[in-house]
Amino acid sequence: MHLRTSLLVLAVVLGGCSSPDEMDDALGEANAAGAVATQSASNAQGKSGAVVIAEETDLYSFEYAYPAQAAALAPLGAELARRQKDAKARLTSEAQTDQQGAQEGGFPYRKHSFAETWKVVADLPDFLSLTGEFSTYSGGAHGNHGMTSLVWAKKAAAAISGSDMFISPARLGSAVGDRFCTALDRQRAQKRGPEAMADGMSSFTNCPAMTELTIIPGSQGGTAFDRVGFYAGPYVAGPYAEGSYEVTLPVDAAMLAAVKPEYRSAFEVQR
Repeated sequence: MHLRTSLLVLAVVLGGCSSPDEMDDALGEANAAGAVATQSASNAQGKSGAVVIAEETDLYSFEYAYPAQAAALAPLGAELARRQKDAKARLTSEAQTDQQGAQEGGFPYRKHSFAETWKVVADLPDFLSLTGEFSTYSGGAHGNHGMTSLVWAKKAAAAISGSDMFISPARLGSAVGDRFCTALDRQRAQKRGPEAMADGMSSFTNCPAMTELTIIPGSQGGTAFDRVGFYAGPYVAGPYAEGSYEVTLPVDAAMLAAVKPEYRSAFEVQR
């Protein structure tokens, strides 16, 4: 089948786009512009500023973006570009397989999609903490969405996840204690109503394990990681209709003790 390909935006280089709000604005402006470019997506990274890639075909819709701070660090920019290529390759393969099955089965093909936007959580002297917010659709009743964590160690030029900065999920869970579960239940009650929580009417009443969550190191003071986000995607802490949950807790002495020794100097108790 011949695919009509329209490259809406291959690259938008926007100097100074660094905050989540600025990145959202950049994405909106880029998609609204509908510019047609002739260079390939592999050459989408600019010399400075945010990078936005968007491609629309009869087979799939693909979007990928990362902010100026990430693009400015060449090894990190290369890592995100590699992840972009891998994501597009998976999307293409799965969409082609689904399209072939639809043709053979004689039913309509539903276009697949993938979108991921990386945003800065904290930019510290030695570390850059990012979140990757993604959404996918593969032809089912509804799509899915979630969030990943990437912490870039600037001196080592290496990517780690937020959870990798702690000794173990069990150790982090013990350090957090009931603080996470209490805050999560408060959010659940707001969505479901206190009666549903009290009566155990929901099938999602347990507190998720740390291994089920995305751990996101953040900073209020701007000099060290002094707070941590705990993200629970759809189906982790509630049904799909409730969406995702995110709890942010200040770093205290117990949480600091759960950080791996090699990363402990990057954390501090929130004042």
